[in-house]
Amino acid sequence: MIDDTQTTRSTQRAPEQHYDLIHRADLEALAELRSANAPIFSLYLDLHPERKQAEPPLTRFKNMLRQAEQQLRPDQHTRTYRAHWNEEAEHLRAWLEEQQPLPGRGLAVLSGQSIGLWRAFRLPVPVRDRLEVADRPYLRPLATLLDEFEHYLVVLIDAGTARLIAVRLGTAEQIAEVHGYVPPATGDVVEKTGHRHDTYLHKHAKYVIERAEEIWRDQGGDWLVIGGTEEALGELRDQLPPALRERLAGELHLSPQVELNQILERVLEIARAQERKIEAQRVEDLITAAYKAELAMLGLEATLLAIVEERVRLLVVEEEFAQPGWECPSCGFLGATRLEICPLCGMTLREQPDIVEVALQRVLEQHGEIEVLRSSESRQALAAYGRIGALLRYAYTAPPSEE
Repeated sequence: MIDDTQTTRSTQRAPEQHYDLIHRADLEALAELRSANAPIFSLYLDLHPERKQAEPPLTRFKNMLRQAEQQLRPDQHTRTYRAHWNEEAEHLRAWLEEQQPLPGRGLAVLSGQSIGLWRAFRLPVPVRDRLEVADRPYLRPLATLLDEFEHYLVVLIDAGTARLIAVRLGTAEQIAEVHGYVPPATGDVVEKTGHRHDTYLHKHAKYVIERAEEIWRDQGGDWLVIGGTEEALGELRDQLPPALRERLAGELHLSPQVELNQILERVLEIARAQERKIEAQRVEDLITAAYKAELAMLGLEATLLAIVEERVRLLVVEEEFAQPGWECPSCGFLGATRLEICPLCGMTLREQPDIVEVALQRVLEQHGEIEVLRSSESRQALAAYGRIGALLRYAYTAPPSEE
């Protein structure tokens, strides 16, 4: 008797090193946080082994803390503010000492004890050393990582087995394995049993797709990569439902039995090419829409106005673009041109060292998307238009004038 039962074995093993995944909901919640009378510390550390050996993370934190003290002069603030500053600095120093040796290749810590904020992200990819102290968390490095390292579901199949692998933040984890019966295309088994190879391969691929759809629903995903042996991959490709086919980023001609690191390397190649393609397309869409006077803005001042009006659907910005500006603490007005008084409500404006960072956080609060440009081609294409722009949700309609 032939057993043609399909079986799935989940393999959600703990990875060799624990990392903290970044979710969009995390950034949206963090973007809403403010601390009026106490500082919020945002610390980013490169933990690549060579960097750690050259200069220990704790030493780098202390150096960055001294620089922040010289620039922001907490000694000129109120006694309460100075006490909170010292509390945050000591809390971070003690935590870094306690955590030695720090795991991962990057670290992001957001701390604001006065508002109950403490988030530590142990990252599998490096980030640049940075310490920001302000009235809100500094989120651009995390938003950049979330944009650059999207979630890929990888499905590799052959005649009888399949592996389903999640690739997130530059790491790969096998999450399920499928085993089914597919008789050989020729030979005694077919002659004696009458089982058709192509029929069972079709059933096997169908079951693998059902399992992939279940994982996609439960865990979410941005892009799909499929692969495997030629015949099985062809069957899988033919049966992909429209929803998954729309998210297909590429194919791998790899056996499901290859090493996980080899799969990861090939998927990251696809991911880098996909990111460059998306960046180029979004910049082209933005410039085209702006020239047609459609739902788009180019340049910092125009983009800030659209953000104030809560019309931004997608913010497109160069990775390193930063510029000082002004924010109204009352109505939320943002501007890049120096003004003393808010043109909307008359309140005194507050200077911000990086109004682009404020804009990014405001878009997150408004549940808009963010595209951070890293490729030289996309950055160069947008540079002539002010290094920043936005695709809008709707056109601005002026209120009727009073006669």
